[in-house]
Amino acid sequence: MGFKWEKYLELAQHLYNNSEKFPDKEACYRAAVSRAYYAAYGIVCVYIRDTDGEKFDGGDCHYKIKQYLRNSGNKSKRTIANQLQMVQDNRKQADYYDNLREKPKNLASKTVAGAKKIISEVETLYKENSTTTG
Repeated sequence: MGFKWEKYLELAQHLYNNSEKFPDKEACYRAAVSRAYYAAYGIVCVYIRDTDGEKFDGGDCHYKIKQYLRNSGNKSKRTIANQLQMVQDNRKQADYYDNLREKPKNLASKTVAGAKKIISEVETLYKENSTTTG
């Protein structure tokens, strides 16, 4: 049994909700952004592997997954690809830049919400897939 990527989303939500208890709130918000992205990314990877048998490895796997979803011909998968891009852009901002374009708390809130939306979309795809194959 593999890692439960939802646990990263739980961690992101915990960091966001409890940032006042930590010495550096911004660090909590930035970490929440990063973990939220990887929760969504991991769940998308598992979905593609489980339903399509595709695995993505290497340094450009984040790009390849979004391209795969965009080229699928499925509107929901294209939507997930676009949402994943937004969440990844937020993660890059939080992980790589000293100065954020928006308040860290807002970036974290938006990213956690975006990851939740992606995960919900993937759950819907699993259900749709099980009704067409089962």
